[in-house]
Amino acid sequence: MAVAYMHRAGFIGLDIRAALKEGLARLRAADVPSHTLAAELLLMHALGRDRVWLYTHSEDPLDPDAAEKYGALIARRATGEPTQYITGKQEFWGLEFEVTPAVLIPRPETEHVVEVALERLGASGIKLDMATGEPSPALRVADVGTGSGCLAVSLAHELPHGEIFATDISA
Repeated sequence: MAVAYMHRAGFIGLDIRAALKEGLARLRAADVPSHTLAAELLLMHALGRDRVWLYTHSEDPLDPDAAEKYGALIARRATGEPTQYITGKQEFWGLEFEVTPAVLIPRPETEHVVEVALERLGASGIKLDMATGEPSPALRVADVGTGSGCLAVSLAHELPHGEIFATDISA
């Protein structure tokens, strides 16, 4: 791909819809997987807005600073840097997690681990013993090598009365 094609200034003077289309075209030309999603996420990140705002303000002009930032983000993604590392976030189990190159990006299929854990915990995940009405013994779960913490935090979200321990070699 020609360097001139990736020049960031190409987004200045565009409205939000046109900028999104241009970002999408640049990522598609760079053979980026899920280029539509990446272009949307990067534009939302550059603007500090959510998807609803993006589409309800599609005819608004893109601020020159945001245009420059979006161009830089698109250029980074086009070189292969993961969207999650660029934005610093990834959704997992309906929660938003901070991610950096120091941790693995939480993958959607890893949510199955949370499902299996909740299924296997069964009644021990319930705060009260359903037969007696007495408090259940404290539930303890350990996530060793937690990385982003997505498993531990998701389980803590689902089991707020449990004791969830997460540990990792990296701070």
